[in-house]
Amino acid sequence: MVVLTPHESSRLAKIVMRTGKLFLQSGGDVTSVSNTMKQICLTQPWARKPECIVTPTSLFFSFKAEHHIITRICEVTKSSNDITSIEAIHKFAEQAPGMTMEQMEQELNRIEKIRPWPRWIRILASGACSLGFGIFFGDPYDVLIIFLLGLGAGWILTSKAHRIFLLIAASFFITAVPALLHRWGLPINSEICCVANVPLMVPGMLIFNAIRDTINANYQSVLQRTAEACLIAVSIAAGTGLAMWVCRV
Repeated sequence: MVVLTPHESSRLAKIVMRTGKLFLQSGGDVTSVSNTMKQICLTQPWARKPECIVTPTSLFFSFKAEHHIITRICEVTKSSNDITSIEAIHKFAEQAPGMTMEQMEQELNRIEKIRPWPRWIRILASGACSLGFGIFFGDPYDVLIIFLLGLGAGWILTSKAHRIFLLIAASFFITAVPALLHRWGLPINSEICCVANVPLMVPGMLIFNAIRDTINANYQSVLQRTAEACLIAVSIAAGTGLAMWVCRV
């Protein structure tokens, strides 16, 4: 009979919480995070009855190890939209049943070292996306202006500051610059130049997760994510309205 040591149960609890925290910080929805944490816990034959409560800002997890109940709580203070890390965590969860706890820790260390794309690539991608939306909205003549506006908005949105302030600044920029260029005699469609850059700020992944949470009846998470999405929408509207007031549009 193998005697379970407190070190092993604590080690598993730490692995499970690290996985959940990484997943949630990368932008995962609460149902996927909860299922993944339980899946990692059950890779050990002595771990039973995992229970998990996940919100967008916190993790509560417990499981039984012999006659003991191991419980962990974790606060998640920041989040992003890191598809690369989410994909890595999904692969890790699939391979976990055949891994030792030491191998799991090594894989989590590797995932934690994953860094987002360099800032210049994200800025360039912002310009390319805006250009694509400009063509989609039927304005192929102003693609250069739209592309440059996308670069500027991308530079603002990837800066290190509070997200709400960045959204207000970016929406102000993409509204004010086309309005001023049009006023100074440049023959551009200022409305489309502005609208083509708005999708850069739309919280698509946040809304997608809110829809998934609604389907899975995680209404607390739905309310939190919906409130955050509404705050982002208000920030975009505030920046746009301020620019229109300043430029007398």
